[in-house]
Amino acid sequence: MEFLAKTMNLKEEVVNLRRWLHQHPEPGFEEYETSKFIKDFLEENNISYRECTKTGVLAEIDTKREGKTIALRADIDALPILEANDVPYKSKNEGYMHACGHDSHTAVLLATAKFIKENIDKYSGKVKFIFQPAEESPPGGAKPMIEDGVLCGVDYIYGLHCSPDIEVGKIAVIDGPMMAAADRIEIKIIGKGGHGASPHQTIDPVVIASQVVNNLQIIISRNLNPQDAAVISIGKIEGGFRFNVIAPEVSLDGTVRTLLFETRDAVKQRIEQIVKSTVAAHDADCEIKYTNGYPPLINHNEHVDIIRAVGGSILGQDNVVELPYASLGGEDFSYFVEKIPGAFFRLGIKLEDKEQYPLHNAKFDMNEEGLEYGIKMFAGLVYSHNGLK
Repeated sequence: MEFLAKTMNLKEEVVNLRRWLHQHPEPGFEEYETSKFIKDFLEENNISYRECTKTGVLAEIDTKREGKTIALRADIDALPILEANDVPYKSKNEGYMHACGHDSHTAVLLATAKFIKENIDKYSGKVKFIFQPAEESPPGGAKPMIEDGVLCGVDYIYGLHCSPDIEVGKIAVIDGPMMAAADRIEIKIIGKGGHGASPHQTIDPVVIASQVVNNLQIIISRNLNPQDAAVISIGKIEGGFRFNVIAPEVSLDGTVRTLLFETRDAVKQRIEQIVKSTVAAHDADCEIKYTNGYPPLINHNEHVDIIRAVGGSILGQDNVVELPYASLGGEDFSYFVEKIPGAFFRLGIKLEDKEQYPLHNAKFDMNEEGLEYGIKMFAGLVYSHNGLK
């Protein structure tokens, strides 16, 4: 794959693409400028595409030679965060920021499309480039794009996410579960309000809510195998309106994260049992709403092996890092690998010369030297299936 050294010619361009995207962040399903930018770039490089799922774009390169159809995916949306960086490419859309690095994913995929188009004589088969909206906005953009047919005829799919914890020139992989199911639990506890000085005449939902929050943690500590990672976090409690009044009801809102489908089902069932029994012990009532978010992202091991092999060939074996454990963050790339074989990996973009802030932080930034390695990996993965020797 020596010809991949030519990606060096796109080094400046991919940085410029990323910086334009960084300056124009847009929320999920409102990525109109971003979508236009993508389509304009594809047209300039004579790459065919179609619009799908409101602001999504599906591009395709057909070599006219027999081979597999490989899909590559990038997410294009930003977060509702006010950027705190003082850089020339700072967000111009106040209140929104590419704090999760989707600008880099999109830039890498655009540059990869250009590279493969320019080196089409090295490839066979077809390549589809999925520019997906709304990864940060559940229920997300992946599922409707699949319903719109973006995976029709696709044999395998790959995706990446930039990682501020990994050095430039390295990638990170893991077999099997890589990211968690990201579900939501909403609980309303219905008691009986009254005067704070006469609690015996009430059914206090604040006290009950406190017990519910504590009792839910029993699921994690006592109902699950300690090696099955899971999290239940109540992020919001709302109720009451005055210091000396016992409110009639309290609402809880939280997230549930699990790595395995069977764990997800077990936790969901146990939450309902614990909430209902805790509330019933106080003669109160409750309403429970459990919303399935993104499913767990479970890599296909044979395609993780392909990523390892391509990474070892291009970057060197020492630069292919094994992740020690899965993340409990969510990612709707999971829908793609539910449908067809494929895998997801992390791309190193760790800063060397200044403090590195984490993803979703208002001061997040990246080492743009890492972008070229994303192009190399994507182009190399396609070549591993469809390369002409």
